[in-house]
Amino acid sequence: MKKILIALLLIISTNVVNHVYAQVRSDLRQSIGEIRKNNIDSQSPLSELRLDESQKQRLRSINSMFDVLISGLRKEVKRMKLEIELEKLNDKIDVEKINKLFDRIAQTQASIWKETFKKEQEIKSMLNERQLIMHEKIINRSFRNAKKANPNNKR
Repeated sequence: MKKILIALLLIISTNVVNHVYAQVRSDLRQSIGEIRKNNIDSQSPLSELRLDESQKQRLRSINSMFDVLISGLRKEVKRMKLEIELEKLNDKIDVEKINKLFDRIAQTQASIWKETFKKEQEIKSMLNERQLIMHEKIINRSFRNAKKANPNNKR
């Protein structure tokens, strides 16, 4: 009985925290989106690309679709991880269910990587040759900066 009450309490508190967190992230994402939309020229990597208006509009469209899709997939991964933790609280752990959840998490992560790759390809397809070269330089610079910031990250 105690474990059931603890599990229910965990689920309810997790839902409340997730709701509050989602609301804050939504508000933050909306304000960042407005800033990004209004100041797309002020961002140095984008200004280095020297995009024309149609390219800027297409980039906004690609980014917004990607953000919606990826946020849903990330929420799904988070939900499955919570299901695993909840299953671990049971007296009799269903190993098969946990393994299926791990498989689904792996598939969802793979979908995230595929969509990220697809987004990059869409962005590259709209750039001209000079912009492509500049885009590659910006990407390489960001990888170098990320490595410097976190040298233990092997990715």
